[in-house]
Amino acid sequence: MAADIAVIGGGWSGMAAAWRLQRAGHMVSLYDEQDRLGGRSASVQLGDRMLTAGGKNIGRKYSAFRSFAAELGCTDWEFFGINSTRSDGGRDRTIDSTRKLSSLFHLLKDIPARDLGRGLRVVRAVRTRDENRFLGGPGLTAMAAKHGDPTLAEYFGPTLRKKLIRSLTVRMNGAEDDEVHLECFGTHLGMVMDTFEQLSSGFGELFEQFGKYVSFRGGTRVTDLEALRGQHDAVVVALPAHAAASLLDPAAQGLAEELRGVRYFPAAVILAEYDRPAFGARERAFVQPAGSPLSNIGAYGVSDRHIVRYTFSGRAHRAAERSDEELIELAEAQLGKQTGRVGARRIAMVVKRWEHAYCGYSRHHSARLARIDRAVNSLDKLELTGDYRRGASIEACFRAGYENADKLLRVL
Repeated sequence: MAADIAVIGGGWSGMAAAWRLQRAGHMVSLYDEQDRLGGRSASVQLGDRMLTAGGKNIGRKYSAFRSFAAELGCTDWEFFGINSTRSDGGRDRTIDSTRKLSSLFHLLKDIPARDLGRGLRVVRAVRTRDENRFLGGPGLTAMAAKHGDPTLAEYFGPTLRKKLIRSLTVRMNGAEDDEVHLECFGTHLGMVMDTFEQLSSGFGELFEQFGKYVSFRGGTRVTDLEALRGQHDAVVVALPAHAAASLLDPAAQGLAEELRGVRYFPAAVILAEYDRPAFGARERAFVQPAGSPLSNIGAYGVSDRHIVRYTFSGRAHRAAERSDEELIELAEAQLGKQTGRVGARRIAMVVKRWEHAYCGYSRHHSARLARIDRAVNSLDKLELTGDYRRGASIEACFRAGYENADKLLRVL
């Protein structure tokens, strides 16, 4: 018999849970306070195009998401790869997935043997077991437990952190390497060890097709969880941990407290379109130094080098409030300095700011997830999912949404 199920949250985890439940034959209503699907990957208008300010790149190992996209008829992929340049002793060094040997050489050069050994152990764990690419992976959990789950700054030396680790944490978590713990490091290496593409037409078509199957109630903020549970047979809360905590408190105070222990970090993203390409064919992104509020400058796509994505995250970004005008002035000055391309005229710009942009997880995160699960199990026909479950990548959110939907299906 079909159940009537509410899913709260129209981001990737919520969409995954809703899709799984709908395909199992149930009636699903998906609620979100935004008027459009996608959460932090929702479409934004830049000139005459709809683009994505949040996550948009899809790894070739993103099996759950790719199957979902294929079911909706979205199969037109274009290469994006990994292309990231940083200054190294006055010279620009580029990590490029199309030039793996030279990128690997420059990356490993001058790394102390102790750090090299520790890094390779994590790489081996990620390569040999798929679960280690996500939060709760057994290899990383055991490794972290052995060392007391230190921060990455405590576990690795300064050379490797400067060359690789900090750029990963600030990009994936909006956090510094002294704010992210070893147990979560598999999520970062899983990204580096993948090859990325993006949907040629963006996410717009995918969201449109999804809406044909699942009832989406956009522009609806759920403030009373118990009232919603009274209207539906079951509920899935697919929100970031802090938002889920606010919804659960005070009815489930202990659970809400556990959710508040998951850290989130702010970010701002500017998409700017210019009248000529801002990047050449070789370098498509520049990692910024730790003291800058600007963490990354990158082309929107291989064929969209005239559209630049400026990301502001990390400790320096949090240290001071800046207006949109101050952010774009700082960003364009740095773009001209690093690319040598000045004089391009900006045609359009859109700014997105998130107070809780990136999930930074927590220390001994798998133990926290176990406590969250025990608390949720005591609540009838309620499941929790989100970016704190398996990781912040689109694939991790999809896997989390599917896993928690499957738990609910077993109860139903």
